[in-house]
Amino acid sequence: MWQVSDQKVRRRKLYEEVADKIESWIRVGHFQVGDRLPSERELMKTLGIGRTAVREALFALNRMGIIEVNSGGRAVVTRPDATVILGELSGVVNNLLRDPEGQRQFQDARQFWEAAVARRAATMASDADVEDLERYLLLNEKAISDPEEFARTDVAFHDRLAAICGNPLFNALNGTLAEWLTEQRLTSLRKKETAARAFKSHQRIFDAIRRRDPDAAEKAMNAHLAEVSETYWNALRQAG
Repeated sequence: MWQVSDQKVRRRKLYEEVADKIESWIRVGHFQVGDRLPSERELMKTLGIGRTAVREALFALNRMGIIEVNSGGRAVVTRPDATVILGELSGVVNNLLRDPEGQRQFQDARQFWEAAVARRAATMASDADVEDLERYLLLNEKAISDPEEFARTDVAFHDRLAAICGNPLFNALNGTLAEWLTEQRLTSLRKKETAARAFKSHQRIFDAIRRRDPDAAEKAMNAHLAEVSETYWNALRQAG
């Protein structure tokens, strides 16, 4: 017979039930984006609950990007932002990144994703996009001797590349992946020669975008991120 010990089922908190109820009102269309929700007092009366549960429910929905809570005013229904949605995954992601295999999986996912972004950008880049991307590249070059500034301009270059694709979800996912892998980027940049090599890789990616060559852009990004991953693991091994 299957045996378990102390496996208690967690009872949902009242504010979670309230948040689900309010979210269901929004989902079925009782409240549209831009509408104000009833006041806290009205919600208390309608749902037959206390102020604390209402406030905690509103704060939970605010964190999810479903509503915006303004001090002294009624909450407003908003359209969930992709960055907020992805941010909700951070706890799970951080657990995965504690494990070397989880880190490798994220590196692989990032490489697959950004190679596809580079390919798409090469087919969509306008002259203005190329000119602006070159500006980001030059800022990255100027920061080679400053690890923190180089990391910032590195992220900015990759973000601008994603923006060429014209899809806000691409921007959000690209930025969130960069945030999740910040530790890997900073660890890699502790070696003095790493920044110079990374800049050369950025230069090759840019050249492929400027030529509108999707195959070359994808190949350059794949090579760049493969080198970043190798540098990271070498740095960890050397640090013991």
